[in-house]
Amino acid sequence: MNPIVLDTCVLISGLLSPFGASGALLSAFFEDRLKLAYSGDIVAEYAGVMERAHFHIAQSERIAILVKLRATGLRITPVTLPPIYWPDPKDLPFIATALATEAKTVITLNPRDFEPAKPFGLRILSPAQALALLRT
Repeated sequence: MNPIVLDTCVLISGLLSPFGASGALLSAFFEDRLKLAYSGDIVAEYAGVMERAHFHIAQSERIAILVKLRATGLRITPVTLPPIYWPDPKDLPFIATALATEAKTVITLNPRDFEPAKPFGLRILSPAQALALLRT
């Protein structure tokens, strides 16, 4: 699978529920079976959300994710997005980064937030769909 973009909700879900599809994707990432694409904005989003006290994510886990991402992920320069209605402007870095990759794929638990990017070629997968593709 070409490098894809992982929405923050999938990252957090995988950390909090390691035995679900999101957790399996994180395992695949750490086992080098899943390559992630990222931008500086995505790294900042991951770091900021993982630091939220109510998630209780250990500092060692937060550091491991970010070090692994920078070591094996693909840093992407995001594309410029058109000024249309976007349901959640916080998702724009994920959309712009995914559209700059060959796979043009984002894995998310909130597909409706990404729907306006489908006409630009964005492929939206759930964690279960992405996991099924990894296994083929």
